[in-house]
Amino acid sequence: MISSRCVDLFPGPGGTPLTDVRRELKKSIEAEKLFGAKAFEVWINEDAEALDHMENSWDACLKQVRDCDVLIVLFNGHAGWAKEAGDIGICHAEYIEGLNTSRSKVRLIELPTCAATSDVAQTDRNDRFKLFKDSESPFRGGVVPREVPALGSVENHSEMREWM
Repeated sequence: MISSRCVDLFPGPGGTPLTDVRRELKKSIEAEKLFGAKAFEVWINEDAEALDHMENSWDACLKQVRDCDVLIVLFNGHAGWAKEAGDIGICHAEYIEGLNTSRSKVRLIELPTCAATSDVAQTDRNDRFKLFKDSESPFRGGVVPREVPALGSVENHSEMREWM
C-alpha cells in the first residue's frame, strides 16, 4: 500500500500531482518479478473499487493498512483530511496504524514539504503529524530531492530507485 496525499503537487518544476507519482510507483513496483512471477500487488485508493456503505473511507483505508504486507508512506508534511477539525489526518492515522500493526512493514519516504495552508485546523494537523513522525525517528535515508526524474522513467534512474 502507498499512503500519501493525492492532490498535492510534488514541489519543483512541473508540479506533478502526487496521484501521478503514486500511480507510477505502483506500476514500477508491480512490474518487479521474483523468480519470474509477479512479486507485488500495490493498493492505492485512486484505483480502488467503490465500496458499499458498510464501511466509511477512514475505516476502509485503515483496513488496507492492516492487511498490507508493506506500507510505503510518502511523507510531505500534509496530514490529510480528518473526520473532525481537532483530529489527526488520514495520512497520520495510516502511519500510526501501520506502526501499531507491524513496525517492520512500514517504510517512510520523506518528500519535500508541501506548501503552507491558510486553514488553521489543517496546519495544526500537519504540525501534529510532523511531531509524531519526528518522535518516531524513522530511518529513511534522507529526503527526496525536488528535481526527480520525469514520470515514466522512475525505473531507469538509480537516484530515484534508492528512495523506493
